[in-house]
Amino acid sequence: MARTFCILIALGTQALFSGDLFWFSYKIATSNGLVVYEEKNIAPVMVPYDGQSTLLCTIPLLFDTTLSKEAFLRKHFDTILPCFYRLSTHMLSLNERNLKHQQDRIELIIEPVRFTVDFKDEFATINAVR
Repeated sequence: MARTFCILIALGTQALFSGDLFWFSYKIATSNGLVVYEEKNIAPVMVPYDGQSTLLCTIPLLFDTTLSKEAFLRKHFDTILPCFYRLSTHMLSLNERNLKHQQDRIELIIEPVRFTVDFKDEFATINAVR
């Protein structure tokens, strides 16, 4: 019984320390200037990861202090997106031309990245963990 209790405490503390870690990925495809596919991913990471942290950006908090971290990230996804452009980003551009018909297809892919969010004072600080 005591051993089970100790294991539960160990797993609970592990969940507390790894609860602030999230992963981010993004993919968008356009065809002739129209968005045909968009995939936005923000999810909590349950496995702890010790890596080097680098500052990506800071976002001012307006009045969203009552939201959870994940809800805040999902609500402000468009504000957070430019922070991740300088990381592992790939762009693919295809151009096909047949007689009088031309088709352009552009894909932007941001590979999955682990990151943390810290709420201090009136700002949310986003750090990439690698």
